[in-house]
Amino acid sequence: YKIYMNNNKKNLKTYKKFYARAVYLGTAQLADMAEKIQSNCSVKKSDVLAVLTELAEVMTTELQDSKVVKIAGLGSFKLTLKCVGADSIKEFSPAKNIKKVNIRFCPEAHVDAGSKTRTKALVTGTKMKEYAEYNKIKTAPSGGDPNGGVVQP
Repeated sequence: YKIYMNNNKKNLKTYKKFYARAVYLGTAQLADMAEKIQSNCSVKKSDVLAVLTELAEVMTTELQDSKVVKIAGLGSFKLTLKCVGADSIKEFSPAKNIKKVNIRFCPEAHVDAGSKTRTKALVTGTKMKEYAEYNKIKTAPSGGDPNGGVVQP
């Protein structure tokens, strides 16, 4: 993560407060993940790519058939609608009132029986660490910087 100061004056409770922002160090492409999967099991990269490509196609079909797609260990995908209201049911028209189709992902979660806390499967084991390159910038002498050397978003 890296730390930033909120400069949005719309909410005075959060204005000039400091927050953490996730840092992304690249994008995991399908081919790269297929190679890692190949090295972790007996399936060849080409087979993994074929299955995952077909998975995307089948997911599209299932979602368009009004189904929720659930992948164990990952989560659920479903379509949602962005709409504008109609004054009456007779005035409702999909072409006029449905403005956009979106997809929503809900990560799989597990509930700890003892503490009754929900943990999302994909973030279990995540550790927080301040980004080193950013940290060098942040801790550099401020030289009169009004932000004290803190990098702005």
